Amino acid sequence: MNFIQSPLYTRDMVNEFDWLADLKTSLLSQDQLRCALSSLSTQDMVAVACLEKDVCQALVGLVDALPFRSARPVAGSSTSLVFQDFQLCYEVPVTHALWGLAESLGRLFRAALSSDSLVEAPTAFRFNDLIVQRYTAGCRGISPHRDHARYVVVVAILVLSGDGEFCVCQDRTGEGAVEIPARPGELVLMRAPGLRGAGPRPFHLLRNVTRCRRTVGLRYDVEKGLVD
Repeated sequence: MNFIQSPLYTRDMVNEFDWLADLKTSLLSQDQLRCALSSLSTQDMVAVACLEKDVCQALVGLVDALPFRSARPVAGSSTSLVFQDFQLCYEVPVTHALWGLAESLGRLFRAALSSDSLVEAPTAFRFNDLIVQRYTAGCRGISPHRDHARYVVVVAILVLSGDGEFCVCQDRTGEGAVEIPARPGELVLMRAPGLRGAGPRPFHLLRNVTRCRRTVGLRYDVEKGLVD
């Protein structure tokens, strides 16, 4: 798998972070991204390098200023319980640097997905759902689960810091768990409905965090897209 690097965008801290002005397409090529997306027809997830170390460090400072809350200890239905031990921020201000990053990445994804061979139907793909998660050292992480079917084409998870075993598995018991190594600065791509050739939504989990892990989840929520 090819690896890629890039800077990003911010707004309300322009003076301090103007060097994050925009995602440079020359560093994150459509061909590299298209290759990674194509591989999801035979793999549940892949990881590609996305941000340089100093950019991740700058984002960590911005992320830690967000208003986090504890996730519900148990989510899901009685037949599909998910155990959660992390902090999250779902209400990220629209002026925050992360939304600029989401828009810049979204443009690259749309260009890469423009090939009819990658999607089952034409799509107005964009990252309109953003969540920041923080897993402290020693937390339980999150048990095996699948992302909701309304998140389509591809789910992207950007790792900003820390460690932990991020695994794909066969079912809710965690059977056959296989780690998808993803270091800070890397973007995990997970197949979702609407990506041509993609199989079922993959079960995945996170465990064994020993250093504070911060991630940014980027998704296209097709239900939001219908009402925007």
